[in-house]
Amino acid sequence: MKTTVKLSLIVSFIITALLVVTCKHEIPLTDPPEDNDTCGTIVFTYSGAVAPLLTTYCTRCHNATTTRGGINLSNYDGVKTVALNGRLLGSIKKETGYKPMPPGTTKVPDCQIRQIEKWVLAGAANN
Repeated sequence: MKTTVKLSLIVSFIITALLVVTCKHEIPLTDPPEDNDTCGTIVFTYSGAVAPLLTTYCTRCHNATTTRGGINLSNYDGVKTVALNGRLLGSIKKETGYKPMPPGTTKVPDCQIRQIEKWVLAGAANN
């Protein structure tokens, strides 16, 4: 009887170990879950994420004084217009049919593009 119990425990341990090893490789390794979001896409408000990002990458050329392309990204109204018509995301994603922005440089990091995209999909609120 003791041998049967020991054998059952050993078999149970082996099966459990195999399941743990097998299951951990089935989890996609692309993006972390949002609650551990190192990218910062949990914060996707206009004031908390979008405006600072646009200040970093865009407002040097797209502001109230220098409205290149007729676009002012230094205030909410100007940003909302191009956000809702698709030009903002199309340009920063450097998609075909849109003028790639910022010009002559690598594109805005994907993490920050996701922040803007989430803000647009949430309605582009002035928050």
